[in-house]
Amino acid sequence: MATSDLFPLVHRIDSNGITLNVLELAPENKATATLVMHHGLRDSAYALLPIASVLSEQFHVLLPELRGHGQSDTSDAYGVFDFVLDVHEVISTLAGDRLALLGHSLGGHIVSKYAAIFPERVEAVAIIEGLGPPHRAHETNEAAEMQVLQFMILNRLRQQPRRSRPIRNEADALERLLRNNPRLERNQAADLVPHLLRPIAGGFEWAFDSRASSVFVGASRENDAKFWRNIKAPCLVVSGTLSFEYWGAEMGDETFDGHFAENEMQQRIDLFDDCEHYWFEHSGHMVHYDEPGRLANVCLTFFSEKLSLL
Repeated sequence: MATSDLFPLVHRIDSNGITLNVLELAPENKATATLVMHHGLRDSAYALLPIASVLSEQFHVLLPELRGHGQSDTSDAYGVFDFVLDVHEVISTLAGDRLALLGHSLGGHIVSKYAAIFPERVEAVAIIEGLGPPHRAHETNEAAEMQVLQFMILNRLRQQPRRSRPIRNEADALERLLRNNPRLERNQAADLVPHLLRPIAGGFEWAFDSRASSVFVGASRENDAKFWRNIKAPCLVVSGTLSFEYWGAEMGDETFDGHFAENEMQQRIDLFDDCEHYWFEHSGHMVHYDEPGRLANVCLTFFSEKLSLL
């Protein structure tokens, strides 16, 4: 089913003084189980609709837009636990009695922390490219770490001026989206573009608050691992073999090419109590863009089994 064929219900949910936009599919399946699906930084809940459309055949699905993204309010608070509180408010307001979670990238960080903090509430968790970047040299060099923190504080904690040229129209945005995501199908990208934009004088801009990236200031693998170890629900982790393209561009320098070291990912998987892991050979970081059909089927099998629907 094409994204354009889906007409999700839209809700406005209060979370600690800000309003979140939440999409809903298949409310008639709420008695079976609710699946909350969280998108990542600089993305949209609408980007997960191709996956959600498959999962909604069996489950009630909720897709919140992160604070600072899309039609959700911007905020002065973008700490990871502000995002965790947001998902808790969505769950408390709209979810059924049985609950499973899925998150991509930042969404994966959010749902893994929620599952560790509220273990009695969560029955299964899927984390898509949500275990963070490969190890970098500065992580064991305190002086270098301070330099990285200086950069992040100055560039992520305050609103940044628009650095790219204004987006003229949706066609312009579509070409930019496809340049950055060459494996994304054009028709899927065209469906998504309107939800990634907001109008400004002279055209459009991307619909996210640059300050939201401050969520990762001071983040560490050691801290993430503490939450992974405390998730009681069975987990599915999906990694893109080509994610080095993203990590190299996003965080790279002359000493970092974005690749995981041998066995590095497996060491992270081993921290989970119950976890199955898949490498998607034709995907980068944006797995839901690159292999949406395979991702939907793997997730459907996982959630159906863990929620005893097979």
